[in-house]
Amino acid sequence: QGRNGFHHGQGEALRPLIFFILLFAWVSACAPASQKHRKRHRNTYPFDQQAQKRQSKPSKPKATFPDQDPVLRGSIRSSLLPTILNKNDQSLMILINAGKYLSSGKTQNEKPSSSEFINLAGFYIDRTEITVAQFRKYQPKYNEKVFTGGKDCPDCPAMGINWIQASKYCRWAGKRLPQEEEWEAAARGVTNFPYPWGDVFQPSRANLFGEKDGHLFSAPVGYFKSGASASGVMDMAGNVWEWVDTKKSERLQPKTRIVKGGGWTSDKEQARISFRNHVDLKMENPTFGFRCAKSLNK
Repeated sequence: QGRNGFHHGQGEALRPLIFFILLFAWVSACAPASQKHRKRHRNTYPFDQQAQKRQSKPSKPKATFPDQDPVLRGSIRSSLLPTILNKNDQSLMILINAGKYLSSGKTQNEKPSSSEFINLAGFYIDRTEITVAQFRKYQPKYNEKVFTGGKDCPDCPAMGINWIQASKYCRWAGKRLPQEEEWEAAARGVTNFPYPWGDVFQPSRANLFGEKDGHLFSAPVGYFKSGASASGVMDMAGNVWEWVDTKKSERLQPKTRIVKGGGWTSDKEQARISFRNHVDLKMENPTFGFRCAKSLNK
């Protein structure tokens, strides 16, 4: 009887446990199918595999704009490098570091050889072409309206300037005309690109011949921000041809000089960094302008 009483008491104690087990089994069987699916999905992959799966999903492509290309991003960064403000004409000048640069590409359609690279000392160069307002400080009677259809344009580049006038202005401002090698270094940087912005010609990045750039004549300096060089220098292609201080020429005429970069009437070949236009140093072409340079030790 004692043993029967013991078993009877034990059965009474187990009865609630059996009830909860049956209740749990019934609830599990009645759970919504979607919840059971999510649980099984969560347990399918270990944590590290789930992370790897999420990382492998392709991300949506970000919108790109001309001003966001790598060359321009480099231009913006480099324009924040050491600069000076020239006190005489208030021009912002960008530092071009000393280094080895490609010089006057003689093999435009081939890979440059090591002999075409030269070592240059560091120098400063004007970020933009010399403007009408700046040139008028040197020559108060200068009138740009003959080149702009009678309109005032103080921010346009000084136009119709010959080599002698450009050279004198730079000396007046405590600067000098850039050497051709320096001009190319500022336009190309350490890249071997044929154009300041890259390897492919893009008409919307410079004021050249045609209407695609939005200008039939000269444009205000620095207008084409996406056409900046890798050094942050503006308008190294188009707007106005720029005089350089060099006598290096395949021609024998002693009174010629070289203009670089093309103007608003130039084609894409003339806008190449390596293109050399030999002209009379006294020529006052409406598409001729200039910018200045300055050595570091001056």
